[in-house]
Amino acid sequence: MPLANPSQNIRRLMKLKELSIPKLARKSGVGTATISNILNGKASPSSTTLIKISKALEVPFPKLLEEPPSLKNLRFRTNSKLTAREIAERDQLAIDSAVWLENYASLEKMTGERTRYVLGGLSCKDPLKAPGEIRKKCRLGNKEPVHDIISLVESAGIKLRLHDFGFQKTFGLSVNESDGGPAIIVNDNRNISVERKIFTVAHELGHIILHRTSFDGKITEENKDEEREADTFAAEFLMPEEAFLAQWEAHRGIPWVDAVLQIKQYFGVSYKTILYFLSSRMKERFPEGKIYREFATRYRSRYGHDLKDNYEPNSVQGPVPAKDEPEELPVFCFTEERFERLVRKAYEQEKISVSRAAEMLELPLAGMRERIAEWL
Repeated sequence: MPLANPSQNIRRLMKLKELSIPKLARKSGVGTATISNILNGKASPSSTTLIKISKALEVPFPKLLEEPPSLKNLRFRTNSKLTAREIAERDQLAIDSAVWLENYASLEKMTGERTRYVLGGLSCKDPLKAPGEIRKKCRLGNKEPVHDIISLVESAGIKLRLHDFGFQKTFGLSVNESDGGPAIIVNDNRNISVERKIFTVAHELGHIILHRTSFDGKITEENKDEEREADTFAAEFLMPEEAFLAQWEAHRGIPWVDAVLQIKQYFGVSYKTILYFLSSRMKERFPEGKIYREFATRYRSRYGHDLKDNYEPNSVQGPVPAKDEPEELPVFCFTEERFERLVRKAYEQEKISVSRAAEMLELPLAGMRERIAEWL
């Protein structure tokens, strides 16, 4: 790694740890004036000072001197204002994603298990038609549910990572092919439903297919039109209209609230995605502005539970998953295995050490040894 001025790294890590200059000074034993001068570029710190600061920040000393890797073709946007700490989390996530992609590429090369990207030739930009083309490319029929979206996108040559972002103001990011991708990184925060995570993969896949020229790491604000197109793409990809209507017909013999819950389980989508389809395909029976309130009322009457999502009367809703998901899918329905399998293969072929494997999987050395003992 090329060397960098350590001030930028120290400043970013201080925000991540929520350490002010006085707090870092107390924790490291380095004077406040010295730290201030380092951060402002007025002083060149000695190795002894940087070692003290690195211990206080709980990072290896070399990390303060490395020029962080960057991604030029990163799509990472939010419609909410981020705090200073969340900005630091975002910047660190971009750095970690670049490192992860470098590791992924090296693992594929050393194990000989590179998966070719097969969706690059698709040119359709219609969010309603493009999902059908991708399904055809992936040999998935228009009446089939996506049983395992992670395996599906990985088999198409898209790298996928699950990682807790540290905040919930955005659910995923994607990287273009020219930056070592295509890749999708999903916010794996435990408070986010599995349905939301599945939808995020499909949503980011929509950006990769529909908005190839919009991958610019410098842009941080969402483009509402592109977000709506990606939402439409995701809903149609996960639940094609033909498949939805067939399932709805098959469940006509039960109360419609139960039908919504059963169909959402079948497709692995949010109940809100089902309601969106109903309101857009059966407007006379399910008016768009009333269906969400009616579902919440009927669900509470039938199951004695209030949904936490608040819907404004007569408001227009999209297919994006709800915050409060009834009958949520279990966590084991959404797991990523390929990256660790490549790490295991490289380790067992003695192409990487146990410490390098631990570094790649972001585990302490003791934790890595435990993981090795748990491998089947």
